Amino acid sequence: MSNPSNRRLSGRTQVYVFCVLAAGLVTVGLSAADLLGRPTESHADWLSLLALTFISGWLSVKLPSVSASISISETFVFAGTIMFGSSVGTVLVLLDATVLCTKEAWVRRRLRWQQVVFNLAAPPLSIWVAAWAAGVTQPPASLDASFVVELAVFAALYFLLNSWLVTFAVALEQNVAPFKIWWNNFTEIFVNFAAGASIAAFVVVYAKNEVDLAFIGVIVPLLLVIYFTYRWSTRRVEAEREKVQELNRVFLSTVEALALAIDAKDQVTHGHIRRVQRYTMALADALGIKDERQLDAIRAAALLHDTGKLAVPEYILNKPGPLTAAEFERMKVHATVGADILKSINFPYPVEPIVRYHHEAWDGSGYPEGLKGTAIPLGARILSVVDCYDAVTSDRPYRPRMTRLQAEQVLRDRRGKIYDPWVVDEFLRIIDSLEQAEETERRSAGTSLPAAAITPAQLEAITATTAEEREFNELRRELARTKSIPEAADILFGHLRRVVPAASLALYEAKNDTNELAVVASCGIGTSILEGLTVPVGDRISGWAFAHNQTVFNSDAALELGPVARTFSVPLRYTAAVPVAGARGVNMMLVYAEEPFDRDHERLLENAVTLFASSISQAVLSEKATTQAGGERPSTTLQVH
Repeated sequence: MSNPSNRRLSGRTQVYVFCVLAAGLVTVGLSAADLLGRPTESHADWLSLLALTFISGWLSVKLPSVSASISISETFVFAGTIMFGSSVGTVLVLLDATVLCTKEAWVRRRLRWQQVVFNLAAPPLSIWVAAWAAGVTQPPASLDASFVVELAVFAALYFLLNSWLVTFAVALEQNVAPFKIWWNNFTEIFVNFAAGASIAAFVVVYAKNEVDLAFIGVIVPLLLVIYFTYRWSTRRVEAEREKVQELNRVFLSTVEALALAIDAKDQVTHGHIRRVQRYTMALADALGIKDERQLDAIRAAALLHDTGKLAVPEYILNKPGPLTAAEFERMKVHATVGADILKSINFPYPVEPIVRYHHEAWDGSGYPEGLKGTAIPLGARILSVVDCYDAVTSDRPYRPRMTRLQAEQVLRDRRGKIYDPWVVDEFLRIIDSLEQAEETERRSAGTSLPAAAITPAQLEAITATTAEEREFNELRRELARTKSIPEAADILFGHLRRVVPAASLALYEAKNDTNELAVVASCGIGTSILEGLTVPVGDRISGWAFAHNQTVFNSDAALELGPVARTFSVPLRYTAAVPVAGARGVNMMLVYAEEPFDRDHERLLENAVTLFASSISQAVLSEKATTQAGGERPSTTLQVH
């Protein structure tokens, strides 16, 4: 058997390999000494088996999962051991192992020297110990019950020793329970050993102390049937395994797409889950987690741990201040809601417990169930540490981001209280490498590019839609509380400039007695020019748009303001004019910008005007009531022709 690996062997694995190598060398040395002490003519009896072992050794079959190999040469190894003793069996299996290693290195070129010496030492050690323990000393006179029992014990011991030597090597390297590895990967290949021992029994009983090549020729077709059956079966298994892996990749890609879509809706924590997933998987690796199911569960949970925030109102998620007790209680439901949503998906690995308990605390003060210590799933303990670190090093509405040193101190303060001390210590140990990897990734993506340039367009569209929804919801609430048109204009401009490239805004009212439009409120660049401006109906941009009740986009701002539009600190080059229908006291809105407006900006401005018109009436009534109580407001008019 062989067990190649591309990874660097750990220290304890290397110690184990050298122990097996030493025992194997002793076994080969004792066998060589025994054979050299025999008469020279006796060697001719088993040289034909040596040739058959060499030829059949090339007909090996690679097993999936652990990359172990089996071959039909086991038949000749069993026959040689029973007929000529354990020393011959040791030489035969050493030759077989050499052929397997040569083939593996030739075909795959992935074996390290430690693996080569292990693969050469383990089989001779196994067969020598098995032959000695089973009492295999000489060929039987007939195929009786005692011989069958002796052969069964010998084959079973050889199989167990050979498979467990490999199992322990894999278990040490992957930090996985040995029995699990052995049961999942080696139990079924006992059939190969049993078949080889059975055929060897007939060879031994028929040939006695000689190898009958004619009889060997008769059993060759049977050996070939075994070989091709195994090869066909393992290829089918490998194909199904690759299919499962591909489905798992698609599954995880779907999970990631869903998680990124959820993340894109959150302006505050945008990019949070990608960083959390990257750091969580690195921490899991540093903690020595090797089980693929557990790693897949942690990977998916890192992506989906905030799914339940869909059930938390946006004003709580983005509140620019501390949450009240009632708001915090509502925030806490996201862990349970997210876990319940994921539970319905029926993941093939335990994602739901990690999401449900990633806000539990080491001392039992967390939520939702108050789990304590190791009762909290390991994946949840890992995720909670990384989640905290990324949260405190990111900007939030209620506080700026912390420095790395401050974030590390937060973790130290919470070590043993909120977070698992072992997990915190390991995370702090690897944080340097995580930061370096993050920086390398940013550089490879091109640091000169803005974030939007490396964000998928679909996610950017979701982000923009969420920003638009947030701004208009806040605009609706704030406009309802305004008491004057200038106050409403300030609020309108403050929200618009976050979703469109607005540098200035002016609201016009139609004066029926003079057939003019007069600016009643202005904000942003150039307010000194806009304040009190009047334009004849049908003239300039505003007058034409009002007269024809049409929206005008990307017209030259100089047509409205004259050459002075280019002289401001932010030059006003483009104008958008939108009629305001149904608002008392405001009939036109003009927005000025340095950059041109696109189609989305056009839609946003038209929607803003509609919302403004539906919310401004109360403000106008309040202002007019104030004016009537205190007299007419003085105004300064600047006529522009």
